[in-house]
Amino acid sequence: MKTRSAAIQGTLALVGLIAAYVTWQRPRETLKAESVVIADASRNSLERIKYEDGFRSVELEKKDRFLVTLAFLPGKRPVFDAGVPGLIEMDAGVDGGTIQVSVRPPEPAPDRTVFANDRADTIWAKLTPFEGSRALGQLSKEKLDEVGLTGSERKLELQISGIVRRFTISRPVQGLIGNYAQDEKTGDVFVIGSSLFNDLDPNSQVLVDRRLHQFKQPEYDAFVVKSGGKEASLVQTGAEIPQTAKVARAATPDKPDELAKNWHDKIWNRLIVTEVLAAGENPKAGPVETQMTIQYSFKGKSKGFIELGIDPMKATWARTENTPGWVAIHQGSEEIIIEGQKQIVGL
Repeated sequence: MKTRSAAIQGTLALVGLIAAYVTWQRPRETLKAESVVIADASRNSLERIKYEDGFRSVELEKKDRFLVTLAFLPGKRPVFDAGVPGLIEMDAGVDGGTIQVSVRPPEPAPDRTVFANDRADTIWAKLTPFEGSRALGQLSKEKLDEVGLTGSERKLELQISGIVRRFTISRPVQGLIGNYAQDEKTGDVFVIGSSLFNDLDPNSQVLVDRRLHQFKQPEYDAFVVKSGGKEASLVQTGAEIPQTAKVARAATPDKPDELAKNWHDKIWNRLIVTEVLAAGENPKAGPVETQMTIQYSFKGKSKGFIELGIDPMKATWARTENTPGWVAIHQGSEEIIIEGQKQIVGL
């Protein structure tokens, strides 16, 4: 019986040690009361957030609105050679095996600063203040290796009231949950959650604002379509409920124009933004030639606009009051411009 009792006690002790280790390693994001403040920032004192993954960086800055900058780190931009295509294998069909096709890799996008979407506000909230689940103090070299901090190129930089705080963020380590942050000035290490870095992925476009307008459909009651020196004035009623919205020529406001409504629905609801350029940036193919402008108003006051144009390669672009410059529109949208020119302004 003594042997059995000792075995049970040993097992319980081992389980306790494992539980203690797992608890020490795991960031407890849900236990807010046990969090520790790593960098004490408020929504007003936090001025800039920058995250680097070793190759690229993403930077958030709050001006009149949030700006996001996506860039390669110095010396990390891939060398693009349009004259050296690569080979990929493609399925040649049933019983056809595979064939090798010469494909040129896409040219990396230039470093850009554009408007950020609402996710930026969520990230700002997560870092005001910047908190961790626990403070670990200064760790030994062996422990820094174990948690993935040694040699990590992942960096988080916070500018708070003009002072820059910089942290090394642990690289992924198999078997560890969450991340570790080491203050580069003090050497102190903290356990932090991982969700922040899912949003701050420099290779992602999730922070880029792709909305053409911030105002909603019920927030305008008239619009003017201009193209080729001609224009057409239209009014909108009943837009509080999409199913009851009507569009009519301004000269005959009581006579709904279904043709005009169906065309404008394509402009308002179906244009898909595929790329956002920075202010003053032209497409690679060359400058955009504006084909059409739509100006929106509410009770006689301007609400916004959209310009639609074509580049030298016949791709469609748009520019609005909510974009920093031109944005690429999905393939085939040039037909919407042609339709409007013919049926709305009568070119």
